[in-house]
Amino acid sequence: MTVLPDLPVRVEVIPGENLVEKLRAHLPAPATVTVTCLPQHGPRAAVDLAVELAAAGYTAVPHLAARSVADRTELGDHVGRCLDAGITDVFVIGGDAPVAAGPYVWSGALMEEVAGLSGGALRMGIAVYPEGHPATAEDALLTTLRSKQDLASWCVTQLCFDPDTVRTFPAKLRAEGITLPVWAGIPGPVRMSRLLRLAGSIGVGQSLGFLKRSAGGSNSGSVLRQLVTSASYDPAPLVEALDGAGYAGLHLYSFNDLAELADSGLVGPVAPGS
Repeated sequence: MTVLPDLPVRVEVIPGENLVEKLRAHLPAPATVTVTCLPQHGPRAAVDLAVELAAAGYTAVPHLAARSVADRTELGDHVGRCLDAGITDVFVIGGDAPVAAGPYVWSGALMEEVAGLSGGALRMGIAVYPEGHPATAEDALLTTLRSKQDLASWCVTQLCFDPDTVRTFPAKLRAEGITLPVWAGIPGPVRMSRLLRLAGSIGVGQSLGFLKRSAGGSNSGSVLRQLVTSASYDPAPLVEALDGAGYAGLHLYSFNDLAELADSGLVGPVAPGS
């Protein structure tokens, strides 16, 4: 069983069939659950599920993908429903839609609108990239991150499989003037077949690509071997790297493998019969 550092935990899920029932069985309320916004689902599915989870007693954090929002009216509806449900945080990303559905082509533009529509009542989280981004230079990533920092309340790292990178990333951000609380995005003990199948659609493909290109190193090579030879991914090395690194919390990518996550000890014990 992985030893969990003394950090608050959030669990990320993907909208899917019978998900609320699965959460009740394996991750009872009042756990904090964040809801992914994929291009094929759109933000409405994320908000719908978050509102349902909030009504069931969970602390829900929907993701809003800027490129998937059609207009200000739609965004206002999402914001209003979140506020009515008692939701206090949203996670704002640019999104992977190849063509923007409306005027929001990047996350910063959507954040400005959310701040205005909510009267500042919704806290916003943003993504950060420990291994960089294949489509954006590192200097440009830092520039956009600084431009969003005043509107954001926290940030979450994109998935990274390298313990050394995870361990040093908060200090790297601080050295660049980024003062936001940083949540470590760590994969749960997901079944390897599911991780590899979903890689392209949920952003894991980027991190796997980094691993393959750098597999000559001892850490990357060992992780890559685990990815192709194991039944389930073991997040223990990444979780251990968080100790003393300056993270504000642990953001677990569950890939909806909730039973295995509950058995891992990463989210605490599940009450008998729940």
